[in-house]
Amino acid sequence: MPSRWRRIAVLGFLTVLADGFDTNALTFVVPKMAKEWGLKSSAFTPALVATHVGVVIGYVLLGRLVNRFGRKPVIISGTTIFAVGSALTVLADSIAVLTVLRLFTALGLGVVLPASISLATDHAPQGRRESVGVMVVIGIAIGNMVAGGAGVKLIAAYGWTAIFWLGAALPTLLLPLLIWGLPRTAPVPSGVRAAAGQSGSGEKAATVGRLFQGGLAVPTALLWSFAFLVFMSGYALSTWIPTLLNTSFGFSEEQAPMGTVALGVGGVLGSLALIPLSTRVRTVLLVAGGALIGSAFVTVTALSGAVGTVLLVLLAIGSSGTVPGVLGQAAVAVGLYPASARTTGVAWAAAIGRVGSIVGPAVIGALLAADVSGRDVLLIAAVPMAAAAVVAVLLARRTASAAEPQD
Repeated sequence: MPSRWRRIAVLGFLTVLADGFDTNALTFVVPKMAKEWGLKSSAFTPALVATHVGVVIGYVLLGRLVNRFGRKPVIISGTTIFAVGSALTVLADSIAVLTVLRLFTALGLGVVLPASISLATDHAPQGRRESVGVMVVIGIAIGNMVAGGAGVKLIAAYGWTAIFWLGAALPTLLLPLLIWGLPRTAPVPSGVRAAAGQSGSGEKAATVGRLFQGGLAVPTALLWSFAFLVFMSGYALSTWIPTLLNTSFGFSEEQAPMGTVALGVGGVLGSLALIPLSTRVRTVLLVAGGALIGSAFVTVTALSGAVGTVLLVLLAIGSSGTVPGVLGQAAVAVGLYPASARTTGVAWAAAIGRVGSIVGPAVIGALLAADVSGRDVLLIAAVPMAAAAVVAVLLARRTASAAEPQD
């Protein structure tokens, strides 16, 4: 039998994998839907952005939900919501309906990720918290990759609705395991419970003001800035890459999801490398290097004139740096904040990042509507990645002498 903390980490990983599958499900069916509905791909910008708006709302509400219900009920409820929302998405027959359904679905997606990470890391041995955080959050990248890989065949065989049926089936199958295997409480030290006025549940989440106390103000601001920038670029690419490949790089509607697969493969490989590396090198330095690699290779992709397989390989290499930055910011938050503020810290860093995930796709959608070329779009997307690398280095210097906070 696996130890309790390993079981919780695996369940957190699987939940986040299902989350990752559904989060980007719409992105690679847009070319197919646009053709069937007789619309330009840029017309789907409201629905794509609504996904990220809903996730941000979920992140912001998480602290209050955890305080009232605890993390296990929140994770189970969030998983149920995005399972139902994904199934309902197949009924969409207009941009307006699609936008509302994606907003509803994303409310569930938003509460699942930070709650799963904080629950898994709170139960992990102290020396393994960052690596467990990385392992759980890698589920996002693997979910994206599975969705892209499945999309190539499912879209061709059954149409765009098949992706959302599968997106509903995965979390539905997972729900019994979550009900059985997740603990009801987190092992927060007794001193924390006493300070919070709790008798033993250990579930009370700190307020956002706690993230700016005790010398955390500047690190929190830097972490939020990094998250915003890296999410802005990362989600701009992951949201629009199938459309870019279809409209600017000669890929058909059925081939376009291969862009998502390339980003997913590179992201998974880069994120997997974080697990052993995070035991030797500070995670914040790793995500700084990843953002720099991502910026460099997206720029090369834009300027090289690459097409076909070579273009996909360059995108994969760029994603091997960018995706670990998107995912690794959660592990940085785990190491930065004490247990009493960890759920709130992870949720707010992710929420600020998701604001970037709204801005990035919206900007790219506007550029595409203005007929900006795909290669120019890639160049523009590389700029925030480079800025994120600089911010991460500043955060690393700011926290260089600080040990993991203790409660």
